Amino acid sequence: MKCDNCGKEETWIEVVGSEFICRKCIRKHKIMGLLLRTHMNTFQFVLRKLKINNYHKFMKITRTQLEEIVDFRKIGVKLDTTNVIELD
Repeated sequence: MKCDNCGKEETWIEVVGSEFICRKCIRKHKIMGLLLRTHMNTFQFVLRKLKINNYHKFMKITRTQLEEIVDFRKIGVKLDTTNVIELD
């Protein structure tokens, strides 16, 4: 199938809203690309929860939107952080 974003023929295509997007184009979004590689079920859950319609809306997902839906510590995803340290 062809990717609707880059137009390349790919074997593995993900459905993002109403478009078929290749994994290379999904990896352009740093956090969602990481979720796709490591936690496929969480990736699909986030797409359903945020009601993503197309690729451009997908690329505008922010880290704060994702943190409201998913607890990254609980599922074991380590993200680059700022200089703020949380003490438990």
